[in-house]
Amino acid sequence: MDSTEIYTDLDGHSAFRTIRVFETGAVLFNGVSVSLSSAQPCESVLMHEFDAGYFLDRHNPPSRQYVVVLEGELEISVQDGNIARRFAEGSVFVAGDLEGSGHSTRAIRAGRALVVNLRG
Repeated sequence: MDSTEIYTDLDGHSAFRTIRVFETGAVLFNGVSVSLSSAQPCESVLMHEFDAGYFLDRHNPPSRQYVVVLEGELEISVQDGNIARRFAEGSVFVAGDLEGSGHSTRAIRAGRALVVNLRG
């Protein structure tokens, strides 16, 4: 599965790129063939509820994170707000810009997101 990642480029700025996450393969589960990815260790899982208009100025995540937008819509901006992408229900993105200028987050529509803090 392809996903957008927010990462720190060589100049120390947060930027977007597409990466491959959750490689899946066919496995037998209770005698039924299903497509699953390998398990990925995580540190914690959080539910983030946000109102429309919520804004978090430039920041870096505390650890690499999967963010799964369950409801609503988020807009992530990088490089002083000059570049932005929106993530609506069903979107998964990776917050991996642990250093540098950081990114900002704004809620376009109220909703909820599941935040998975990865280990390592």
